[in-house]
Amino acid sequence: MPCVLGVKEGINLPRYPTLKGRLASKKVEVRSIAPSAEPGGQQMITLLPAAEVVSETVILGNGPDAAPAVVDLLEELGVLK
Repeated sequence: MPCVLGVKEGINLPRYPTLKGRLASKKVEVRSIAPSAEPGGQQMITLLPAAEVVSETVILGNGPDAAPAVVDLLEELGVLK
């Protein structure tokens, strides 16, 4: 699908902290919280591989001769209305 992306000028310029922000960050208290996880809380019971999906491949033709068959198939699938 087509995509449009708009980027403002200066998107990759770094932002540096101000002197006021640096001084304020020195006064902030850093809280540390002890982990509260109990041992044995998670365990893997089984790991099953995904079921294989078998698909059928149909060759509709070669080159320009295949175009009508492709259109018919797309109409049958409901892609074209």
